[in-house]
Amino acid sequence: MTEKGIASFDPSTFCQVAIVVKNIDETVKFYTEVFGIGPFEIREVNFPHATYYGQKGGYRGKRAYAKLGPVTLELVELIDGKTVHETFLKEKGEGLHHIGFTVKDLQKCEKEAEKLGLKVVQSMKREDGSGFIYLDSDRIGGAMFELIQVQTPKP
Repeated sequence: MTEKGIASFDPSTFCQVAIVVKNIDETVKFYTEVFGIGPFEIREVNFPHATYYGQKGGYRGKRAYAKLGPVTLELVELIDGKTVHETFLKEKGEGLHHIGFTVKDLQKCEKEAEKLGLKVVQSMKREDGSGFIYLDSDRIGGAMFELIQVQTPKP
């Protein structure tokens, strides 16, 4: 655990590298054929209650996931809506967008990050407290941090 900063954030929970792409199908084909990465799990996502800079935005997209050892590679394609991924694609083109970490208490991490001057640029939260937030950590170092509280399966 860190001794200062976001106290409830543990960097050893690093779990994800995400790349924003224009076309998931083409990217999956290329990564599979050239680098042998896969298998990929491809799915559509729909987050109608997601926020974008604090405002309800909602968006739909495609995701492709593949394990790279203990880390998940996530490919992100936007279908529609306003997202940090769309902004990134317009400003920088395809590329490394964020790194993800799991957290035990998303709300607590968010409050601690905001006390340090970080802003939540996009989020999606469920009633049980699970979900994700993107922090504006890219202002230094170029990569956003995504904090993810995994949904607990219902018995």
